[in-house]
Amino acid sequence: MLKKIFIVFAFVLVTQIIAGCVDCNCGPIQTFYTTTKSLFVNNIDSTLPEPMITNSSIINAKNYGFKINLRSDRVALKNQKVNWGFIQAAYACSCAENVYKSKESILTLEIFSNNDFDANHPKNTDLSSYFKVKISQNLNTMPEYVKYINRLYQTSSNPFYWGIFLQTSPSLSKKHQFKIRMTLSDGRILEAETTEVELI
Repeated sequence: MLKKIFIVFAFVLVTQIIAGCVDCNCGPIQTFYTTTKSLFVNNIDSTLPEPMITNSSIINAKNYGFKINLRSDRVALKNQKVNWGFIQAAYACSCAENVYKSKESILTLEIFSNNDFDANHPKNTDLSSYFKVKISQNLNTMPEYVKYINRLYQTSSNPFYWGIFLQTSPSLSKKHQFKIRMTLSDGRILEAETTEVELI
């Protein structure tokens, strides 16, 4: 009986050793430390296929959003040693993604329009409560998302990849050019504007 248990254990151990020796040709995991220099914005229409970017000047308000793209400089690079062990086998042979960490955090993200949006929001008042940030299939408020991206390391150089979507249609002017203002922890304020769109 003891011999059978030993044979089963040896078989499992040999299988783990062989699987753990698979070379996936993965390079080292790299951590890029970045500093945000500027941002630019693209209008998006959620009815379009990815990446949903549009040059149309007329978009249905319920489908309207924009993507913020950050222009960053890499200020440092750290290569992390990859540790191999018997039980750490990557059976699907997938490599870990690089990590992007910003030197500064985002304090606030505000959105303004050049026209009156509704009775409570004349032009140049903050509309960020009318927008939600998409993460995969979930929508989050602006403050929730700012806390989220400041708390976690990024596995992408674009933390706003999924887009920011309007949740409330304008009741006054239909034509809007949105200004996005990002305040960073080092005191800098970055701004970018969308092209003008008519929200029908």
